[in-house]
Parts: sequence; structure tokens; C-alpha cells
Amino acid sequence: MHTGTQQFDTSDKDLEFLARHGVTAKNENSISLDRDKGWDVAELIEKKEKCAKFGIDMEMVALPTHLLARDGLSTPAYMRGDFTRGDEEIELVCKLIRQTAEAGIPAIKYFLCEMENQRTESLPLGRGRSSYSTWDLAKADDSPRYDTPVTAEMNWERITHYLERVVPVAEECKVRMACHPCDPWLPPGFKGVDRVLGGPEGFSKFIDICPSDYHGVNLCLGCMAEASTDPKNDVPEIIRYFGSRNKIFLCHFRNIVGGRNKFQEVWPDEGVMSMYQNIRALKQVGYSHMVVPDHAPGHEDSDMYQAWAFEFGYIHAMIQAVNEADAN
Repeated sequence: MHTGTQQFDTSDKDLEFLARHGVTAKNENSISLDRDKGWDVAELIEKKEKCAKFGIDMEMVALPTHLLARDGLSTPAYMRGDFTRGDEEIELVCKLIRQTAEAGIPAIKYFLCEMENQRTESLPLGRGRSSYSTWDLAKADDSPRYDTPVTAEMNWERITHYLERVVPVAEECKVRMACHPCDPWLPPGFKGVDRVLGGPEGFSKFIDICPSDYHGVNLCLGCMAEASTDPKNDVPEIIRYFGSRNKIFLCHFRNIVGGRNKFQEVWPDEGVMSMYQNIRALKQVGYSHMVVPDHAPGHEDSDMYQAWAFEFGYIHAMIQAVNEADAN
């Protein structure tokens, strides 16, 4: 495994910053999209080759899920139960998978969420007046998201419909598809929705739909902690469960204080999980892909480069510590 990122573009400034901080791989988000033609393969190859000049492997790209719906909504039609328009979106996804393979990029990250991520006011502030992404169910707006409630059965029907069309293309193209959980875990019926991919139970069912070596998860340790009542002990076991099945294609590395229904995303060294034990678990299952900080605390007086530098250094040191411990 190695330190990676899903932030930053392919400017000289950003690639030099990543190289300075031991980042050897990246996911690319900023790719021009034509809803009819998909991605420009030449652009993908150009970005990949530029990254390589800085010693960075562009080993993954992100599906522009929020741009797939032609009606301008952030949630695709296939996750709203509209399969007429949704199948057009899925066909575009299949085209993007083929273009990813043509550019020599081995993996894609994406998500299958029925509504947006949920957060509340970022209080209290953390150390050094850091701003932490926060979720407190008791303070959340629980007004219905849709006119008609979305049941778990409806959600699974939509997810299965998508996978049955997408996974065979991914397998044909040999592109790993890493699905991120819906953030955060929510109690059934919140905002009139039964969320099914918010935690390990849903992911366990998810990986058994359309079994394939190219169908797996973007295991977000923060989301797994948010779904747990005992994150410190549960998350290493979750890693072992999915890792032993070779289903982890990307690992998001972040820590929280709190747990299910009330948490804050904090600096990796101050949360409820032992991030060293999480890295050990990844090592034990032979995980060989990126470990990335998906989010980082903010501060009004600093740009995000400072926060990312801390996050990269912490991940790099954890990997090195586990590797040296095993060597000895």
C-alpha cells in the first residue's frame, strides 16, 4: 500500500507538492465531460503521463456522478428510480469505463447514494480552532427528501439494476470499480429514506451482487466508524472482512470523535480509532492500493495545503511504521 490522494489537479505546483510529501499515486477528479461522447481519452493519457513525470501514478479516476443527470439534479435518475432516463446515464458510465481502460487507468471510484451527504453545523471547534465536519442527528433537518418514501427494497432494486449493467463492462475492461459508502450511516426512514450503503452490513450484501474481481469497495474508515457503536474495535475487523475477500480497491483514511448519529471528523491522531491498528489490518490482508485522506479539518487562517501536508505525513509514517515492525 502507498500514500495517495484524491485531491489536487495536475498543475506543476500541485504535483510538486504531492511529490514533496511522499504521495506516489492519485485519483483524478478534473476531467472534461461531454454527456454524449464521455471523456477525451487523449486528455486522460496526457494527465497520466504528466503525473508520471513527477513520480506519481494516476491509478484511479472518479466518476462525475453529480453531472450524470441530464435534468440538472445532483442525484442520477437511476438512483431516483427513473430507469428510462437512468439507463441513458448508465450507458454513459459504461462508456467512461471503456475510456478509462483505453487510457491505461486500472480503477474508478464512484458512489450509489439516494440523496446527498448529511452534515450539521461544524461546532464545537477543535484544537487550534480547527473546523471539523460534524454530524449530529438530534440537530439535523429531517424533512422528507422525496415526495414518496424510499424503502430499502427500492434502494436495492436500483443498486442491482446499475450493477447488472456496469459490472460486466468493468470485468470486460479489467477496471476495478470502488464504491464509496453513503455518508453518514442514517437510521432507517430518516428524511423518508432507508439508506442501505451507509455501513458494513450494506456493503457485505453489496459485494455479493454480481460477483467479480472488478466489483469492490472504496472503504472509508471514517464512514465505517460513523456506522459503529465501537469504532476502535469494529473497524479493524471490517477491514479484515472486506480485505480478506480482496474487495478493498481504495482506502479513505480519516478518524472521528463520537460514533453513530453524532460525530466530528478530526485530525487522524486525536480520534477514537487507532489508525496504526487500521494500517496493520490493511497490511495483514495484503492491501496494495492507495491510502488517502479524503477529508481534512480546516481553519479560517490557512489554506488546505497545510492540512493535507499533515495528513500525508501521518499516513506515510503509519505505513512505514507498520512495514518496519513487520520486518523486525
